Amino acid sequence: HPYQPHHLFDSHPSLQQLDLPLDTSESFIELFIILQSNTTLKSLRVVIKNNDVIDTSLQNMLILNQTIEYLEIECYRYLTVISSTYLSFLTTGLLHNTSLQELSVFVPVSDTNNEQIRTFFNVISQ
Repeated sequence: HPYQPHHLFDSHPSLQQLDLPLDTSESFIELFIILQSNTTLKSLRVVIKNNDVIDTSLQNMLILNQTIEYLEIECYRYLTVISSTYLSFLTTGLLHNTSLQELSVFVPVSDTNNEQIRTFFNVISQ
C-alpha cells in the first residue's frame, strides 16, 4: 500500500532530515502539502518513481516553506520522461524561496524546453 507521509510527521514532529521514495501522486501531494507549513525539516531527498506525481504542491511548498535548506529530487532509474510542467513548477517555487542553500534536481533537457531551462538557470543563478 502507498506510503503516507503524515504518519511520519505525526510520530516525529521535530524531524530535520528526510529521505524517501514517492511512489504515488497521493504521497507526493501529501508530503509537499505537509511541508508547506512545516518549520523543522531542513533537508529533504525524494525519489520520484512515477511521472504522474509532479504537480503544483512542489511549487507551493517551495514558496511557503522557508525552512528547508537542502532539496534533492531524484528520478527513479527507469523514469526517463518527466512531466513538462515539472521544470515550470520547480522554477516558480525557487523564485520565491529564500531558505534553500543546496539544490540537486533532475533537469530534463530536450529541444522543446530550451526556454524553460534558460529561465530555470536564470532563477538559480540569482
